[in-house]
Amino acid sequence: MLFYGRMHEHDAEFTHSQRQVANYIEEHMEDIAFCTLDTLAVRINVSTTTIIRFARVLGYAGFSDMQNDVKLEIQNKASLPERLDRVMSSSGNDLLQNSFAMDMENIRQTLACQKSSDLETCVELVKNAGKIYVLGMRSSFSLAHYMASRLGEIKKNVRFIQSTGMVYPEEIVGAEPGDVCIAYVFPRYSKTAVNILAWMRSRGVKVVLFTSMNDLPIRHYGDVCFNCAIKSVACKNSLTAPMCLTNYLVAEFSRSNYEEAHEVLSRTEEILSAGFYLGI
Repeated sequence: MLFYGRMHEHDAEFTHSQRQVANYIEEHMEDIAFCTLDTLAVRINVSTTTIIRFARVLGYAGFSDMQNDVKLEIQNKASLPERLDRVMSSSGNDLLQNSFAMDMENIRQTLACQKSSDLETCVELVKNAGKIYVLGMRSSFSLAHYMASRLGEIKKNVRFIQSTGMVYPEEIVGAEPGDVCIAYVFPRYSKTAVNILAWMRSRGVKVVLFTSMNDLPIRHYGDVCFNCAIKSVACKNSLTAPMCLTNYLVAEFSRSNYEEAHEVLSRTEEILSAGFYLGI
């Protein structure tokens, strides 16, 4: 059994620090293959002993033994078209069961790693924000659009960074201290999205970041970071878990900021009742 098979087989046995190693490896296998043990420990922010113990949990004699297996895994790593071929080889019923099971596990892992302090900080930042910018590119665009539309129903001054026609500079030029940017940034990372976050931070804007379970290498762009499991049986990441977390936060924003939410909803109801819709 190659490296990935071993890692998933022993998934339930990992300690918190070993889980950190596993999460990093999910997205940076090349680092394992070509880094020294000391360099890798610095990048993951764990001890060399933790990495060695992680290797032994997987059944390897040590780091070098695991590293050799990772190199073989990289040589056989599937491209996106090859992943699609694997999906095509699955039967309909198996794919249905596996897809739902994977998403339920993603939700479980995402829920388990959330910190109440981060959730509370996020709610306070959004509640007190002057303007709220919502960012997401490529596949994350759908998550950002959903958050912007739901948040705009209960809070004023929500700005969706659409970046259509590459006009994002004009969309964010008014950002200033006291504002908040809610960003969805998942692998493969968009350079434009990261550049926008870097500029936002330089202007004193607080960033609420949704990203993958591995909190490197973009964690430092977020003042609050929500890690989400995004594994999928398909050729692309699953967005089910970050969507669930988004739904929770919108509900919490409504509850914690009731007066403004009620006012915005009332104004919306006035508009909808003014003949623009049929009311059915």
